[in-house]
Amino acid sequence: MDVSATPEVVFDAFHPRYRSNPYPRYALVRDYTPLYPMGPGMFLATRYQECSTVLTDPAWGHGYEDGINPFRPGVAPDEVPGSMLRMDPSDHSRIRGMVNKFFTPRNVDKMKPHIEARVAELLEKVVAAGEIDLMAEFARPLTLSITAELLGVPVEDYPLVMAWSAEIVRGTDPDILQTPENLARRLPALREFEAYFADLVARKRKEPADDLLSDLCAAQRDGADLGDADFHALATLLLIGGYETTADVIGKGVLALLRNPGQIALWREQPDLAPYAVDELLRYEPPVQFTTRVALEERELSGRTFTRGEGVVVMIASANRDPEAYPDPDRLDITRYAARPPAVRHFSLSGGIHFCLGARLGRMEIEHAVDALLRRAPALALTGTEPTWRQTIAFHGLTSLPVRLRD
Repeated sequence: MDVSATPEVVFDAFHPRYRSNPYPRYALVRDYTPLYPMGPGMFLATRYQECSTVLTDPAWGHGYEDGINPFRPGVAPDEVPGSMLRMDPSDHSRIRGMVNKFFTPRNVDKMKPHIEARVAELLEKVVAAGEIDLMAEFARPLTLSITAELLGVPVEDYPLVMAWSAEIVRGTDPDILQTPENLARRLPALREFEAYFADLVARKRKEPADDLLSDLCAAQRDGADLGDADFHALATLLLIGGYETTADVIGKGVLALLRNPGQIALWREQPDLAPYAVDELLRYEPPVQFTTRVALEERELSGRTFTRGEGVVVMIASANRDPEAYPDPDRLDITRYAARPPAVRHFSLSGGIHFCLGARLGRMEIEHAVDALLRRAPALALTGTEPTWRQTIAFHGLTSLPVRLRD
């Protein structure tokens, strides 16, 4: 395809009419070209191979510090949500290195009894209710409480952090796709959230507790290279990343299963499939549809040379359903990752140096939440009331999922 010419296929997957199911629209563009032009020096990477190349090569970064990011031109680095997600080495390596040790398999696995207990507590309540909004009464309370308790956020502050989190999630969409109102709210919400964590961290320094913020305070006191601004931005990222995306996978995953009842029957018959099923739910319904990268130095991709400062939108949700990578990719198959050899890695947890820090914890929450729900509510079904969807593009998830838990 001549990238200087007007494309023959229109990319319209972000239109509100496709919010509940953008995947057929992604397929049209993926079949058309691996690199779809979006504007001067900006392309969509639509296929698995190109997305893999960009995500795993550190020469593709974000470029905010150097002022070369074409997706948010002129926006200062500290005005972009994401902490280390928006950073390039060596700043990224410095921040991530400090937090890695708190997310080791050993440390995460210690949380399993607490997660199971919280799931059981919530299910006891919602099953008794009979008919619920799964997002409002199960998925979001579960993931918020686990993430907030890990960090050390008091229960009474949950409504505040939920409101700020919602504004910041809205603000993660590309600026060109934002309303002026959303853009105006993004920075105040980010600053308020970071100011909240500044106050909370100050309290943790005086009265440490058994939580991640207290541990980071101790590391900072012992000489870790973690400035206060980075600390507060990191806390914001950890809460949003741990709460919002995990809840979205639980909600969309349950909806996908309910629309494929044979997969629910298989899960119940073979509960050992649960951890593999989680990866299939992540592949099939990624919580983040795309991310962006900027060429930090000259790079070739699919026959085109990208110069420093040119950008790629990495279409995770399209790559995850590329038929060159996954046989019958639009079919939900909870055995896909249990096969030998298993399916290739999906990109719902990103890749390369930005691979999700909390991947193990998120998988554990999803597995226990969905598995316990399927066992505890054998009559689980949709009510007939249509689910509603986020009005965001990058973060893709449900705002409501009405379900019936008892006959």
